[in-house]
Amino acid sequence: MVCKIILVNWKRAADTCACLASLERLANEDWYAVVCDNGSPDDSVDRLRAFLSERYSERVRSVAATDGSRIFDYYSVCRGELSAIRVTFVAAVANLGFAGGNNLAYRHARSDVDTDFVWFLNNDTEVAPDSLLRLVERVTQDPMVGICGSTLVYAHDRRTVQAQGGAVYVPMTGAVREIGNGTLWPRVVDRESVEREMRYVSGASMLVTRSFLDRVGLMSEDYFLYYEEIDWAERGRRCGFRLGYAPESVVYHKEGAVLGSGTSARRSALAEYYALRNRLVVTRKFFRWALPTVYLFSLLQVVRRVAQGQWSRAWMMLSVLIGLRRSAPG
Repeated sequence: MVCKIILVNWKRAADTCACLASLERLANEDWYAVVCDNGSPDDSVDRLRAFLSERYSERVRSVAATDGSRIFDYYSVCRGELSAIRVTFVAAVANLGFAGGNNLAYRHARSDVDTDFVWFLNNDTEVAPDSLLRLVERVTQDPMVGICGSTLVYAHDRRTVQAQGGAVYVPMTGAVREIGNGTLWPRVVDRESVEREMRYVSGASMLVTRSFLDRVGLMSEDYFLYYEEIDWAERGRRCGFRLGYAPESVVYHKEGAVLGSGTSARRSALAEYYALRNRLVVTRKFFRWALPTVYLFSLLQVVRRVAQGQWSRAWMMLSVLIGLRRSAPG
């Protein structure tokens, strides 16, 4: 079984290189990677190309795509116990957002390699050697599991869980809660209980089956940032697919380093804009009955920003709610 692994880089080439290095240690799986630089305004493209050229001995393709992106293929010879490694690098001309970057990488992947699974993996992660093996084991147990998540552990504190597979989403308020956040690792986990609770799989690690992609399609590009995973899970659910969780698939996550997307108190204006905007988008799309309560919950967040003295942030959020603002803060 062949797995396509997709990474999207934006301004953090060092993290992407570290993630690729960790992938080389994957156990007993046939895989190849597609790395997309999402229009980074820094020197990420040059740094990633230099890393790939040094790490993998042969470059076998360099073409310009019709969408303006540049595509490079790299290939490594077998080294000791390591299998040959293939990496396609795609340089996008602009920042296409989370879904857009992942979808572009998927579309520009090598067409001569048939794949059974696609692992959408954040570039600010490093993976345990058996992480992919455990994901594949879970999805092959149940053909109706379309997306499967890993145990996400904080990279800076490898004894603490960020999320077990994914999160709970509450349509009435649009609030999310990561399952198992803050609990100690390693520990025994009730997989079935987590899967019953999970409303979507975290975008930091999503193994997606070929049958899911064929029937449901790629991620929606309506969001740019945040809530794409909820949209994908809801579309899959309507096609009869379930979400899965592989507890022993461990992925270490640096979590929101670029955009300041941690807790609401530390969230950047850009992250807060998309979190609010896309809460409304996903509610209108799938849970229209919950619009009144989602608006009320969002207004309470505006009041909280006023109480904190964050007047410009409060006005930005209110402008989104009443439809005056339709573009992200610069």
